[in-house]
Amino acid sequence: MILVAVRDIAFRSKIEAAGAQGGIPLRVAPRTKPLSEAAREPDVDAVLADLSMPGVLDEVRLLRSGRGPRVVGFLGHLQAELAAAAREAGVDEVLSRGELVRRLDEVLRGAAGDARLRSP
Repeated sequence: MILVAVRDIAFRSKIEAAGAQGGIPLRVAPRTKPLSEAAREPDVDAVLADLSMPGVLDEVRLLRSGRGPRVVGFLGHLQAELAAAAREAGVDEVLSRGELVRRLDEVLRGAAGDARLRSP
């Protein structure tokens, strides 16, 4: 299952629709729990996160302090400093929002596929 941490409701709906169409289970990250905690739940195989959300890189660092799922993050195409900070924080794949839109099905399948390869 892919945990989705995206604050833009319209964009989140687009991600959910792509997941449903591809048969890829998704769950929206709860606002009542830190992302690093929600991502450690046993059924979470990957995280898709909006890197421009406040505090998300701190949550990725906490998640990476232990064994955690693959993290795919996206941001605005002009946010080069944020992209570098995301890689340093442990984000596995950093994409521009436009690239994510163009490759959404592929990215979701890849995250789900990576998770299946790691499963016992």
